[in-house]
Amino acid sequence: MPKNQAAPITQDAAIQEMNRLLFEAPIAELAESQGISIDEAVKLRVEKSIEAAPLPIEVMVRPIEPMGSLRGYASVNIGGIVVDDFKVVDGKNGMFLSPPSKESNRTRSGYRATTRVTSQALQERLDALTVDAYNAAVEQLVARAEALRPAPIREQMARAGQEADKANASRPAPEKGKEARDDR
Repeated sequence: MPKNQAAPITQDAAIQEMNRLLFEAPIAELAESQGISIDEAVKLRVEKSIEAAPLPIEVMVRPIEPMGSLRGYASVNIGGIVVDDFKVVDGKNGMFLSPPSKESNRTRSGYRATTRVTSQALQERLDALTVDAYNAAVEQLVARAEALRPAPIREQMARAGQEADKANASRPAPEKGKEARDDR
């Protein structure tokens, strides 16, 4: 191989170098390597940083009494936009979100989806967040039910007896004498 010819760069190495330039290297180095101005390099870095940043997603689930495979309803907040009425469905491959729908006489099923998730990765992320949110909501309901459940009668009677003993212990003992006799 001649000295003035560089070794071929693999595609992975080229991607790694571009990511280093975009996210870690000084702006001047990025501008020089791409043959652009500093302003254009700053703009490029900002655009690529926004693209690379994960979109904040929050799923809030409202569990219901199971009806077939329907387990509840969810609201999804994607980057500040909230979409309500997703259905939480427990299917043969696990729990997932089904998009909201409305009645339509133009479809075979009589309903049409009002939203669509176009990315498989986003759908998988939503499904994972749904499972976590559903489990948290069910645990919260169970804890709330436990807190509201009255104690068994034996425990109530034992507690009342302890409270009565404490109250009686703090009262002075009655004096024996004339007050104890009836003056009839």
